[in-house]
Amino acid sequence: MKRHTATLLLALLVAAATGSATTVVPMSVERLTAASEHVLEARALESWSQWDASHSMIFTYTRFQVLRALKGSATQTVVVKQMGGRASGYVMKVAGVRHWRPGDEAVLFLRRSQADDGTLVVTGLLQGNFKIERTGTEPAVTNGASGARRFDPESKSVAPFQGKRMTLSELESRVQEAVRR
Repeated sequence: MKRHTATLLLALLVAAATGSATTVVPMSVERLTAASEHVLEARALESWSQWDASHSMIFTYTRFQVLRALKGSATQTVVVKQMGGRASGYVMKVAGVRHWRPGDEAVLFLRRSQADDGTLVVTGLLQGNFKIERTGTEPAVTNGASGARRFDPESKSVAPFQGKRMTLSELESRVQEAVRR
C-alpha cells in the first residue's frame, strides 16, 4: 500500500508540474474492477452543474438509468458526480473529464463519493468511464479522453493518455472474471 501511495503522490506532483493536464497512473480493467463498488452499464438521463458548499469548485451531476450491473447492486438510477462544469456564469474545465449528455451510454466503474452525499464518483478519474459506441457490428468501448496524460512509474515519464479500446463483450468478460477472483 505504501508503494501505491508513493506512486500516486509522485503522479500528483507530475500533474502539478505539467500545468493544466490531468495525469493518471494507468489502471487495468481488473484493477478498476477491484477498486470499484459498482461496475454498471448505464444511460445518461440528465445532467446539471452547481457549486460545492464552500463555493470553491463546480461539480457536474449526471443521473443514469442502470441498464445492467456487472459488479455490485444499484438502484434503477444513480447520480454520478464529476469535477468541472458551468454554474452562475463561471466555467470550470478539468482536462480529461468527459461529461455526459442525455442518451450517452457508458460502462462506469464507480465508488461512493467522499462527500457522503449519496453520489458516486468514477474510479481512477477518467479511467473508469468507458463510453459505449454502437457504430459498428459489435459495440465498442473506450475510456480515452482528450487533455489527459498518463504517468509511467517505471520510466517516470509522462505521455498522452490514449485509454483502452475494446469490444463491449471483451470488457464485460474481463470484469466478470475479475469479480469471480
